[in-house]
Amino acid sequence: MNKKLKRLFSVVFAAMILILSVTAVYAETIYFYNGYLYTYISNEKVSLYGLDDETATALIVPDTLNNRAVVDIRNRAFFDNTVLSSVDFSNADHLERIGSFAFANCANLDGEIVIPSTVTTIETAAFQNCAFAFANCANLDGEIVIPSTVTTIETAAFQNCASLDSVVFNASSGSVPNQCFSECTSLSSVTLNDTVNRIGYYAFSNCPNLTYIEIPASVTDIAKSAFQSDTAITLGVYTDSFAHQYAVANDISFVLLDAPVPTEPPTEPETEPATEPMTEPATEQLGYILGDVDNNGAVESIDATWVQRYSVKMELPIPEENMAQGDVDGDGETNIYDVTFIQRYVVDIPTQYPIGEFIAK
Repeated sequence: MNKKLKRLFSVVFAAMILILSVTAVYAETIYFYNGYLYTYISNEKVSLYGLDDETATALIVPDTLNNRAVVDIRNRAFFDNTVLSSVDFSNADHLERIGSFAFANCANLDGEIVIPSTVTTIETAAFQNCAFAFANCANLDGEIVIPSTVTTIETAAFQNCASLDSVVFNASSGSVPNQCFSECTSLSSVTLNDTVNRIGYYAFSNCPNLTYIEIPASVTDIAKSAFQSDTAITLGVYTDSFAHQYAVANDISFVLLDAPVPTEPPTEPETEPATEPMTEPATEQLGYILGDVDNNGAVESIDATWVQRYSVKMELPIPEENMAQGDVDGDGETNIYDVTFIQRYVVDIPTQYPIGEFIAK
């Protein structure tokens, strides 16, 4: 055999060895048990791989398979399964992880999905494009409570859940990730726990019905685009916190959660009754609505915005003398505390001041 043939044979043989080695490394044995497909993680744990029956419409995630705990749902396990219409996690007492794209593009997945508290990791796009799951879940309705056992939430996990109304974020992940709740057009209420330290890019962007969200003092990083296009948003913040500085810097309405709250309403001086009745009815009553600094007849978020700008000496499109109407606590100054009380009034948080009432001159 000449040298060229020997060299060619050596290259082909080396390539075959490499292919066989890669196959050996990545080959995975799939097992069948009671209608389920699974793979081994260890002698005690397995990963759910799929269903034996490709026409099955319901998935009940088992607790064990062949006496081994089901702790994982494989990446892409049910990807593109347009037959599947329901998933039941109620028996999955050992489940810890839902893999990336595990239920992505399950277009007919409907009904309620309750993810057990044992799940600590939900990977990227785990429920993307499902009719009733996470990303693009157009019919996901009501309230979602994310338990503290969840330590990882990936990008855009709940993006475009158009019917989602409220979120209680108890996850211990430390972050509301990028695009997490963006385009949730019905979202109106969000509660964040005090383990959150970051709110990512576009996290709550394009949520037109999100009018109020409290930002805990633990948050030290908020992306500039976190609330992009949320024109009605008001942030509940703590004095001099990062969120307070963020709201001022980005011209976002806010209320101070630690602002002093009066214990008694202001009292008006007593006046003596008139000794003689008026001979003619008044043709116009002089005065103003307390808190209505733009004189449009109602106390709104924009009034708090004008007071906020006035307090930091920004230029105003309304007469400066109107600012006296924003002194809702009656201390003789129109300042950031008045902003807080006006915003509380706007979002129906009780105050002790007669905001919205007519004050006669």
